[in-house]
Amino acid sequence: MENNLKNITAKFRIVGTTNTILPFGNGHINDTYLVTTVGEKNPNYILQRKNHNIFKDIPAMVQNIVRVTDHIRNKLEDQTISNPENKVITHIKTTDDLYYYRDKQGNYWVLFLFIAGCKSYEKIENPSQAFMAGKAFGIFQNQLADLPGEPLTETIKDFHNIQFRLANFEKAIMVNFQNRILKAKNEIQYAQSLADEMNTLLNAQKDGLIPERITHNDTKINNILFDKDDNILCVIDLDTVMPGLVHYDFGDAIRTAACTTEEDETNLSLISLNTAIFDAFAKGFLGETKNTLSKDEIKLLPHSAKFMAYIMGLRFLTDYIEGDVYYKIKHPEHNLERAKAQFKLVQEIENKMAELNAIISRYLN
Repeated sequence: MENNLKNITAKFRIVGTTNTILPFGNGHINDTYLVTTVGEKNPNYILQRKNHNIFKDIPAMVQNIVRVTDHIRNKLEDQTISNPENKVITHIKTTDDLYYYRDKQGNYWVLFLFIAGCKSYEKIENPSQAFMAGKAFGIFQNQLADLPGEPLTETIKDFHNIQFRLANFEKAIMVNFQNRILKAKNEIQYAQSLADEMNTLLNAQKDGLIPERITHNDTKINNILFDKDDNILCVIDLDTVMPGLVHYDFGDAIRTAACTTEEDETNLSLISLNTAIFDAFAKGFLGETKNTLSKDEIKLLPHSAKFMAYIMGLRFLTDYIEGDVYYKIKHPEHNLERAKAQFKLVQEIENKMAELNAIISRYLN
């Protein structure tokens, strides 16, 4: 296996001679390896096999990533930022002058510089980390607010399109695998009761109140690199960078970071929203973006947390009713439990909406 990986690495324009190639990280989508080279002064690299079962157009995805990172790099250089190579991912071209290599089995590979001395966190543990995460994704949003040229490619079509998700939900009810709608009756009714409200963001976009922007779409703290002193280096894992609403990034960050439990908690009484985490993330995020975002966008940020919890609950519920065809499960009721947990979080966010709106208003003013 390692010899094959060395052959693949040799397709790229690396500096130095490959020494070792070992599995790296704990990602669930792509296969990732750390490539070390001979000599202390030579750089190390990350070799990654992109999952073409999830991402249907790898060349377009890679083009998105290169456009985004080149734009950020140019900004860093204009600002005479020290060590810009540590503050944006740098992809390496192949000997054929491409940013990806396709092997004989049809797998797509990319190679980029490893940022030495970096670290990351798996989850937000306190408001201080939430503030830094909000700041990092706010900086990322600002860096890409003026990306020139045509819109980026949609790497996963209709990823957060609520009308698409609701249509799939209704189709799943028609499929009704093993008559599962009987066990999910309450959750189905709840999802349907909120369907009109969950068109709020899409309607605001259609009415010209909020614009389409470039969004990351996986705004977890483990997609931020820090230096040894906890200073922000850069945002990583750019596979899902594509056109979207800023609310997708803000809302999903809150959904994952400010929820008091894991997303499949079965004791629903334990599920709540940590407003201190929400407050800190919003402070960091708006500290970087409030001069870029419109007032209409900012006012809808609390709703975005409710929206993202709802859409994830809807997706879990849809998968359960269809027969667990998308998400990996640990037992037959797992997706239904996930849906119940997300819908409980929706209720908790609604209960605290006045407080969340007050927090946003405070930072807006």
